[in-house]
Amino acid sequence: MQENANHILPDIRDEARRLTTSVLDAGLHARLLGGLAVWLRCPSVRSGPFARSYQDMDFAIAKGAGSVFKAFLTSEGYLGDPFFNGLHGDTRLYFQAPDSRWSIDVVIDELTMSHKLDLRGRLEGPLPTLTLADLLLSKLQVWEINRKDLGDALCLLADHGVSDDDSDAEAVSLPRLRKLLGGDWGFCHTTERNLGRLGELWAESPLPGASFDVGEQITNIRMAIDEAPKTMAWRMRSRVGERVRWYEVPEEVGH
Repeated sequence: MQENANHILPDIRDEARRLTTSVLDAGLHARLLGGLAVWLRCPSVRSGPFARSYQDMDFAIAKGAGSVFKAFLTSEGYLGDPFFNGLHGDTRLYFQAPDSRWSIDVVIDELTMSHKLDLRGRLEGPLPTLTLADLLLSKLQVWEINRKDLGDALCLLADHGVSDDDSDAEAVSLPRLRKLLGGDWGFCHTTERNLGRLGELWAESPLPGASFDVGEQITNIRMAIDEAPKTMAWRMRSRVGERVRWYEVPEEVGH
């Protein structure tokens, strides 16, 4: 184990790059999400007003990949939490670097925070992270969103365009946004609210030299949401509106 632990790099950002490369090489149905995923895909977040430190890594894996991914992390020198993984192993896993420098949180099939982001069938492909649309949704689904997550979302939209081509891995897929948000009024409502906050942040702190105008990107996303076919469940829930709480309060899970 100690020999394997020596492979772990001293900087969590370099380690995230190393691990995701190994995941791709091994053909695992696992992809990075969270702040480090944005860091890997978005140069704008690496310096300037939205640069930040990182204390942990987050992966999403397919349900059938659980045992293989646990073996993979163990082979890379990480230590699993036997009690936590035994108790929550159907939905989540938890690992630490041997010296506790950082941890690795693993979600299985879905990311559930204020809303549920279903990731089944979306953990493959040539890139090391969730798709850009899913990364964006993972940030904007949080009702009590903080500046850190807004900054990640802003940099994502500053560095990548939006597209109607769902196969464009370097763009935010509008078809993905339409399909998911057109079927879930609560998720849609939270996303629209956070897009408003994102627009305010862009007006306050625009990024000089950004590849894309985030304000225009937000307008395009709002148009796509408006145009999305809405399910009957969406329409029925929209009539209730904010009279009934439409989001969950994420539960803190101790390790």
